[in-house]
Amino acid sequence: MIYNILDYGAKTDGTLCTHQVQKAIDDCFLNGGGEVVIPGGIFLTGGLRLRSGITLHLLEGAVLMGSIDPEDYTTYINDPIEPILPEEADKPVATIVPGASVGSSSFPYSRWNNAIIRAINARDISIIGEKGSQINGQNCFDEQGEEGYRGPHAINMWFCENVTLKGYTICDSANWAHAIQNSKNIKVEGITVLGGHDGFDVRTCDNIIIENSRFLTGDDCIAGFDNIGVTIRDCYFESSCSIFRFGATDMIVENCKGVAPATYGYRGSLSMEEKKKRADTTDECRHNCLNVFLYYCDNRAAIRQTPGNIVIRNCEFNNPDAVMRLPFGHMWCCNRSLADITFENCIFHGVCLPMQLDCPEEEPMELRMKDCTVTPREGCEQINFIVGKNVKSIELERVLPKDFSDPKIICNPETAITIKQ
Repeated sequence: MIYNILDYGAKTDGTLCTHQVQKAIDDCFLNGGGEVVIPGGIFLTGGLRLRSGITLHLLEGAVLMGSIDPEDYTTYINDPIEPILPEEADKPVATIVPGASVGSSSFPYSRWNNAIIRAINARDISIIGEKGSQINGQNCFDEQGEEGYRGPHAINMWFCENVTLKGYTICDSANWAHAIQNSKNIKVEGITVLGGHDGFDVRTCDNIIIENSRFLTGDDCIAGFDNIGVTIRDCYFESSCSIFRFGATDMIVENCKGVAPATYGYRGSLSMEEKKKRADTTDECRHNCLNVFLYYCDNRAAIRQTPGNIVIRNCEFNNPDAVMRLPFGHMWCCNRSLADITFENCIFHGVCLPMQLDCPEEEPMELRMKDCTVTPREGCEQINFIVGKNVKSIELERVLPKDFSDPKIICNPETAITIKQ
């Protein structure tokens, strides 16, 4: 069945219509599922809870405009349809590293997880957008949020299965555009993220496909760790942090392009007064891309399988600061390290820093590059090519470090280095 939010009294006159949209979702759920339609127009809303068996369908020109009041995103706490049990409300997710000190992002019902659209323990759900459809976070300011200013995510999901995300644009998300944890079977196609913070974060998720999408973000484009089975293809990236800040087992990235400097800068560079005014980023904000691939593994998940078998192929990245960095020992890289990564048929144009691989002694990694070209940024021709610690092996086959003055590889004496031309 189809449920149109106009039939529930939702209006485009700027009044908050969270209740009307949620009532349409609830009726759809209670009647066995179906489609909830958002017609063309701008609908102001706080936090909504998407439920099993429902497709949220944004028609052409439909906009879910997030409220700028962070208190409008807490209605899920008293959800009468699928109530939160008191014993669950203050409990962290069970998959964190035992004894680890973790923040509020590991508590599924915390304020940090607030979002324009939330889904918890839901199956067979979809968010589909037609041409011109949008989810807009308005850079909602929350002094109780992350870093004292970040507001709700655009989309937040926990413990979900069979998720389809397609066609819409997310603008100015007050925190991450997508924050998805402990879920599986996630299919993403043809979405766009503009501004805000991270574009797509997944943690402890399985079977993820992201295709034909665009991520122009002020923070990381694709982030997360403890993921198994990830495919990313035919996507365009601009990041003012890292294109991939990621950890996974069995990951393929192919036919993608990354460009820097990014259109949207890093909002953390704004003054607090600017953040309170929900300002867009300025020219003074950081716009450079720090890394194509930054390995990520903190203690918010007990990583289930050895991270590795990551392949990045048939891609082009222009003006990243570095191809890759593995900074083991950093607070965001302190769990299980990466076993191996392969770059095939890739172009990295305009780097200004070497590949820096600082691996733990007990988990040395293997780096493979084949049919790749790396060129330095003007004025950076003297940089080293690769600098590594506890790297097990480096295999370079038809790899051209072009225009470097002296492209050195500096690693432990025991690192096995193979170069084939």
